[in-house]
Amino acid sequence: MMFLSSVTILCSAVKSQDHCNMNYYCNKAMLAERVEMLILEEPVDMMISSLRQQAMFCIMEMSNVKPKFQPLQRMELIQSGIFSFFSLPPNMETDTNREIISLYSQTVRALDEMLQGLMTETENPSMLVLIEIVEIIMPWILSDKIFEKIRALSTLSRQLRFISRFPVLRHLEKFNIGGNLMGVLGLFCMSSHYEVSTRASEALHYCFKFFVNQRQSVLKSEEERRRLLKNLQKVFQADWTTSLHYMVLFFKTFLNPDERTAIFTLCVKAMTTGSKYSTWAPVEMLEMIINEPLPELSKVPELVETIHSNLNHIKDSSAIQAIEKMLQELVQKYPDEVILMLFTIQDNLQDRELWKILAASSRSYAMILSHLLKRLKSLSFQDPKESMQSVEINSVLASRALNELLLQSSSKLEVETLYPWLYMALLSLISFLVFEGGSRILDKQLGVPQWMNPVSCTIESLKTLVCSAGYEYQVSFMQKHRTWELLVEPEGYLEGISRIARSLTIRSCWHIRPIVSLILNILRGNEVGSFVTALAVFVELLRNTEVAIMADEGIIELLINRIQKDEPVTQQLVLKAVGNFGIHKETTKFLRMLHPYVLNCCYSMNSSVVTEAFLALRCIIYSLSWTDSVILLIEISCTLRPFFDDESEELRYNSIDMFGALLAKVKQRFLMVHFRHQVHCSLVPLMFHLQDESAGVAHASRDGLCHSAKILVIPRFKSVCTNKDMFSIGRVLLEEQKDKIPWFLIQSLSYFRSHQARIRQAAVWLTSQIIQLKTLENEEELQDISSAFVLQP
Repeated sequence: MMFLSSVTILCSAVKSQDHCNMNYYCNKAMLAERVEMLILEEPVDMMISSLRQQAMFCIMEMSNVKPKFQPLQRMELIQSGIFSFFSLPPNMETDTNREIISLYSQTVRALDEMLQGLMTETENPSMLVLIEIVEIIMPWILSDKIFEKIRALSTLSRQLRFISRFPVLRHLEKFNIGGNLMGVLGLFCMSSHYEVSTRASEALHYCFKFFVNQRQSVLKSEEERRRLLKNLQKVFQADWTTSLHYMVLFFKTFLNPDERTAIFTLCVKAMTTGSKYSTWAPVEMLEMIINEPLPELSKVPELVETIHSNLNHIKDSSAIQAIEKMLQELVQKYPDEVILMLFTIQDNLQDRELWKILAASSRSYAMILSHLLKRLKSLSFQDPKESMQSVEINSVLASRALNELLLQSSSKLEVETLYPWLYMALLSLISFLVFEGGSRILDKQLGVPQWMNPVSCTIESLKTLVCSAGYEYQVSFMQKHRTWELLVEPEGYLEGISRIARSLTIRSCWHIRPIVSLILNILRGNEVGSFVTALAVFVELLRNTEVAIMADEGIIELLINRIQKDEPVTQQLVLKAVGNFGIHKETTKFLRMLHPYVLNCCYSMNSSVVTEAFLALRCIIYSLSWTDSVILLIEISCTLRPFFDDESEELRYNSIDMFGALLAKVKQRFLMVHFRHQVHCSLVPLMFHLQDESAGVAHASRDGLCHSAKILVIPRFKSVCTNKDMFSIGRVLLEEQKDKIPWFLIQSLSYFRSHQARIRQAAVWLTSQIIQLKTLENEEELQDISSAFVLQP
């Protein structure tokens, strides 16, 4: 006691000096170490003297002089003082011996002053020291012994009351345990033990006051701060429901995102089997918090991981429901962070339990589907370096998340509502990855494992989506027709899309009209999506009358604009649409608007476009009535004529066959002079192609000659065209059309350079017949014939 008294006197002497530093007289750290030993040497099973209290007062006095204690020694002093007091036997404050009660009260006051002295050290309290005090006290708060718990809560309450009086605190910005502190106190407010509940309520009250004073900037005015403090004073030591009510208020208003997350984490862990808390307390707290709109949180992925790691250790049904609701609220506010964490858990642990929780709530399920749709439509892909720090999922991860959710849910209502948009978004994503080369961007993307193929992942999502909407038969159809294999190859992509569209029409599909409406909006630019994919689906669906009648002049104008652009893929699709328009009586009116552009495509440099143009032209010829379309008939015949002699057998056949079909459409009374000229011009080429190396071309040529003879009203010529050879037909032609012989000669000479030997021979024969019949008076004609024979191979 004399030693402690001497240290106290020394501290008073040092404080009276202008430059007070205890080390000038004696080593402060060494003295404090000795005082600490005195505290620890006091027995903890009894209280027989005031030495413990005097030692604590001595530490308080030493904290008021320089130099400050080193952090490590300060923590040891705090720990020793707390241990010495908290370890005392229970019920000392109610002992029958008044001296023991007095000593106990003095110890309480001494410990408080020692802790407060260590917090201040001649300045405003330091929040770093408060953190140390709370961390040392916390295990005692969680003690199984009620008396230790009460002492710890009472001591903490007094320290919080102390700092709540100061308008300015040191190191306030480093105070990072506010959420955990408030959460622990809130949980113990609901303790079944009255004394524990009361002390926790007191501590929580002072914790509230601390936040009001130190974070008053979140309030609108000083008047609001005073009113809140006044209301808090009215409910001092209130019941747990009132405390929780204020806790929800402070959770939203005064806590920062890190502190809010800490409370959620605490509640999750408090619900587990073997927790120091009663299960219903964290359930009540969590339910009250999540019943309000969630404010901003931080470290959401870590919180999700905490939920996952503790979920199997939570057995109480109400606790499980609270956890599930919290996760559903989290995903609604932070969908990207939650989904990315679920992927991490799934890839590392092969666990899909949390996906089931998200899919269980119709509200969160619908919200997630909408969010995933937004991500799918964005086609967002970051640079790999950026994606590692990003909290936004890209389109492929959105498709993967969609697949997981659909697999875990049996609800169809939400899927059916968004089905057209999800359907087209997935098709557009596949188009981007396969047809537009977007898969190259996905190397090393966050959340996309090396083993996962983005295209396959998206296709799997599409399969699951179609099945979830009740269209399993469509998946079977596509599987049977190797649709999935076509989709993954750029060369077969459009054919794959056509088969997907075809699957929509094999049975009655409720979504076909909404899908078409969405496609039309994509084509018009009113919705986001792949234009080529939307057009490919639309073209295939035009085979269906219900879809075809949805087209209007606006869509036709759009098709006309696209066919005029030098984009072979788009041109081919528009030409296919023209052909499908010709299938239905209701849409043949659009062919008149489209036919000039079809004719232009016949001269494209792209052979595939030319082929499609001929197919579309065939549909136009077979679909329209020509009784009042002689000009159009002439335009088509002029377009077809140059292809009679094309090197491509397919083009030769199509052009000659369609020319014959064209002739079969007309009646003599509707002919004009210009069209009769076209018919006359075709006689020699058709006759020569009777010798074509292709039997199909030769047969089509004979049909064309028969129709020409009928139109020109040449009965004898018609009779020989039916079953006679080319030479018989040629002789009759020269006899019946003597006035056209000069023109026939010019045509015949042009075939001397044909790539087919038999046609060249036919041209030589016809020329020789003309020479025998016609007197060649024109020197120019003689020169042309001579040159042609000289150049003949």
